[in-house]
Amino acid sequence: FAAALLIGVVSSRWEDSSDAHGSGQVSQADVDTTDQNLEVHFIDIGQGDCTLIMCGGHAMLIDAGDNDKGTAVQLYLKKRGIERLDYFVMTHPDADHIGGADVVLTKFDVDTVFMSYFEKDTKTYEDVVQALDYKNMTWQTPEPGDSYALGDAFFTIVAPNDLYEDANNASIALLLQYGETKFLFTGDCEEEAENDILENGRDIHADV
Repeated sequence: FAAALLIGVVSSRWEDSSDAHGSGQVSQADVDTTDQNLEVHFIDIGQGDCTLIMCGGHAMLIDAGDNDKGTAVQLYLKKRGIERLDYFVMTHPDADHIGGADVVLTKFDVDTVFMSYFEKDTKTYEDVVQALDYKNMTWQTPEPGDSYALGDAFFTIVAPNDLYEDANNASIALLLQYGETKFLFTGDCEEEAENDILENGRDIHADV
């Protein structure tokens, strides 16, 4: 079962607690300094990427691991009381990022689905599209500079800034801010896309 590194961004007090399913440790910090704490869970799903962000009863998932990780991600979300997602960001269509997305889309209601414009002729990508159709969900590719609220936190899209020839550079990248604390999530952006982010002149300095 998936374990995670949980970061409470408003505290310097850290403690370890065992995952209830016994598969690893969760490092966490839980000190209230505002009405809504922010939690960022970097979920260990092996090769791939999956991050759960929670703030004030709102939740966002970034990617969902590989094809065999969908159920593990589903159970992890259920364990944390997630019944619906405000946002589901699929950064780009490589299997180790969207492989478990069809399970997430099928099992949870999602208010807003973000996907890269880059499409792939793969069974994994087809499964995601079919899951979206099954739930009658639509998706969009956000534009750099677009900002969205997540409880007391908000995030700003910083990529993709161009039409690229490979999936990695076409990754959706975003900067999450909670108070003065910032997280930068870049999918699998490579040098070309990173340079384009910098050329836009946005402040992407981040704590994580």
